[in-house]
Amino acid sequence: MTKIKGFLKPCLIVAGIAAVIAAFIGGITAGGTGAWAAPAGVALAALGFAGSAAAVALAETFDLRLTLPMALITYSIKLALVLTILSIVKTAAPDALPPFAYGVIGGAIAWLSTQVAWAYKAKIPYIELDPRS
Repeated sequence: MTKIKGFLKPCLIVAGIAAVIAAFIGGITAGGTGAWAAPAGVALAALGFAGSAAAVALAETFDLRLTLPMALITYSIKLALVLTILSIVKTAAPDALPPFAYGVIGGAIAWLSTQVAWAYKAKIPYIELDPRS
């Protein structure tokens, strides 16, 4: 779990900033509905990515070989959950669907960009280091 702590903090900070920007842009373009729907989409994306990272890190504590199946399982669950939530938003508040969807897209771009920048700067050994030596 300690490995994911490195990129979670900057990604969550950037997601928070993206949510504020999304609220501002959503408010300007879609009024009050956009002001809450766009940051809600950013939050959904951020929670999805953070949940996936935590699930994969938890699987790694049991066995390294479980990380790929866990990543695929969480991806499938996350995709189904996002589609379900988009369907609920479309039914409950049709005017909120575009800003919400744009918020999900913006949140995903913000999260992934931050994670890529963090990975580029991180000092990650590409070989397994023996802790006994």
